[in-house]
Amino acid sequence: MKNNMLRAVLTVCLMAVLLPVAYGQSVYPTPQGRITVPATVPLQCNASAANCQPVSAANPVPQSATGNVASGAADSGNPVKVGGVFNTTQPTLTTGQRGNLQLDARANVSVYISGKGTNSGAAVVTPADGGGASGGLATFSQNMAFNGSTWDRMRGDANGLVVQPGLSSTYWNYAAASGGIVNTTTAVTIKAAAGASVRNYVCWLHIVHDTLGGATEVALRDGAAGTVMWRGRLQTAATDSSFGAGTLTFSPCLRGTANTLVEFVTLTAVTGGVYVDAGGTTGI
Repeated sequence: MKNNMLRAVLTVCLMAVLLPVAYGQSVYPTPQGRITVPATVPLQCNASAANCQPVSAANPVPQSATGNVASGAADSGNPVKVGGVFNTTQPTLTTGQRGNLQLDARANVSVYISGKGTNSGAAVVTPADGGGASGGLATFSQNMAFNGSTWDRMRGDANGLVVQPGLSSTYWNYAAASGGIVNTTTAVTIKAAAGASVRNYVCWLHIVHDTLGGATEVALRDGAAGTVMWRGRLQTAATDSSFGAGTLTFSPCLRGTANTLVEFVTLTAVTGGVYVDAGGTTGI
């Protein structure tokens, strides 16, 4: 009897030692699933429910970001969106504010082209002269040019466009003094210095003279007693301006140094008047 009781006790004890202890059970649903063991940390496993590691800062549970509003529904919540928002009236933000990506009525991204400062892209459908706004992107149904204050159509005829050598505000001209240059080698300033960084351009020259006491060289100089830009020679026989005699056209125009005057000089003092007229533009 004692032997039977002892055998039963030993059998129970042996079973308690040999039977496995169940800590918990979990069904692995997705690659982001986890197995939790009672009284321990969660375990992060792979898609095969293997290679499980404790969840920690270095081994976090992956998170998925999902928008809180469906496409086409009324917008709500704060930004961090995968899409944008449509507004019939565009919002006006102030410095430091966050804004939503703007869409048009067909969910296309709305892009606003901006120019310098507060000027925006200007669209002119009707090609009327006098359109303002010099900044930003201007689009026209016909070719236009900005004249310094407004947009105007380019001018031309059946043969082509009319191209000016310079802006009208930059034209200059010099008219000969009464009696002309007589018996002197003192240079005459025909165009004063144009200002900082601005050059004088001589585009045409017209010279006629009375009977001279002798032949003389003449010159256009860049600056007072400066570099000769053009040189010629006058004979003693008188000339006049009939049919444009004595007119020289420079193409391209003669370019002076920035902020430097242009002068004309007879290099030999001779009797008889020398009449000089000139013109051109200023620019950079």
